[in-house]
Order: sequence, then C-alpha cells, then structure tokens
Amino acid sequence: MSFFGKIDFSTLSDTDKAIYHYLASNSDKVPYMRVREIATESHTSSSSVMRFIRKIGYESFSEFRKEFRGGDTIQTGKYSLVFPMLTVDQFTRNLEDKLQIIAEKIIECDNIIVFGIGNSGYVCDYIARRLAILGCNAFSMTDATYPIGAKLKNTTDNILIAVSVSGMTTEILETVNSLRHEEDMTIVAVTSDGSSHLANMADYVLDYRVDRYRVNHHDDLTSQVSCIFLLESLTNVVASLER
Repeated sequence: MSFFGKIDFSTLSDTDKAIYHYLASNSDKVPYMRVREIATESHTSSSSVMRFIRKIGYESFSEFRKEFRGGDTIQTGKYSLVFPMLTVDQFTRNLEDKLQIIAEKIIECDNIIVFGIGNSGYVCDYIARRLAILGCNAFSMTDATYPIGAKLKNTTDNILIAVSVSGMTTEILETVNSLRHEEDMTIVAVTSDGSSHLANMADYVLDYRVDRYRVNHHDDLTSQVSCIFLLESLTNVVASLER
C-alpha cells in the first residue's frame, strides 16, 4: 500500500509488525473487514490494531479503510504503483447532455479560454491544444495575472473553461468573478465540488468526485484522471459536431 511507504520500521513493535504484514498481504480483504477481524487474523488485539492505524497517521479506522478502496496497489521492488479507478459513479447521470450543450456552445463561440493554475494548468494546456487541433480558436491561460479582460475587450461570444479541483482557489475565483457578468462571456466550471464558489458562479458545471491527496501538508498529488476524462470527452463531442 502506498501509505506504508514512509513507515519507520525501527519505531514498530513486534505487534505492529505483525499487523503490518497481515495488512500488506491481504489488501483485497481489508476494505471489507472490521477491526476485530483484522485483530483475529493478525493474532493481535483490536486496541493494538487501532494504535497501529493511528501510528501511521490515520485518525479513524474508516479513514484508513477508505484508503484501500482508492485503487489497487502492485508492489514493484521498493516502489508502489497505485492505479486510480475511473468509475461511472464519479460523474453525474446527465453528463452526456451537459457535454452536448457545452460542445454546441464551443462550436458557436469565437474564443475559448481554458483557465487553471498549478496542476490544473497542465491539464489546460493539453485540452486547449486538443481544441485547437479541431479548428477552435482556443488557448490556455495558466497565469491568474494575465490581462484577459483587456485581451477580450473587443471580442464577442467567448467561453471561459475554469478548471479547479476544489472550486475554491482564490485566484481562479477572482478572475472568473471579473468576467462572469460580461454580456458575451459563458463560464464553464470543471471541479470536484459541484457546490463550490466556482460552480455557483458558472453557467455550466462539469463536476466529478475524487479523493484529494496531499503530502507534506502542501504538495498536491490529487489525481487529475477524472478531470482529464471529462475534458477529453468534451473535445470528443466537439469533434463529432465538426464532422
């Protein structure tokens, strides 16, 4: 399991090691087990299992068990390869209808700005390139200080696709807020939080569900797979309309 990678084995007791080895060898069973069952199978006690879970950084058993449900892990030497799952229940049921409506707007508009910063910015570069290949006048904006308002001052029929996992990034919100009241501007939010500030400011929302993952408190390792899937699907619909 990926969260075992930083364990200092010198701090583990013999009981801790017994629990560790059981969990590491039975990752397919753990998501469906109770604390008492893990204790029985590892020949320890329920209190020992809970102490081990807290020792490796989890506040509760449910939080710890949820980690197992995030994906399958294959051990390769000293590294762990974690394959995130992409499932239907990560997206809203009316996704196809929303993609169709937004794609039709894209076909009709003059300018498409795909806007995001940080990890989302790399996604924006990729999606803007896909749209450009399809003949759309699209470009990515990954700098929140870029004078986008001045650039679009004498243009009409613009779409801003704002990409933010949390939907609460201050720089994203400030830029979207400065543009959303423009008469010829359509805002599309792509976010994991359909009730976020960004979603509430948008004309259309493409939302998805994903577990946020940070290391060292500040470094973001949240998967962008769901976001890329949504935006690739959108460009695929645009491509189908262009044919």
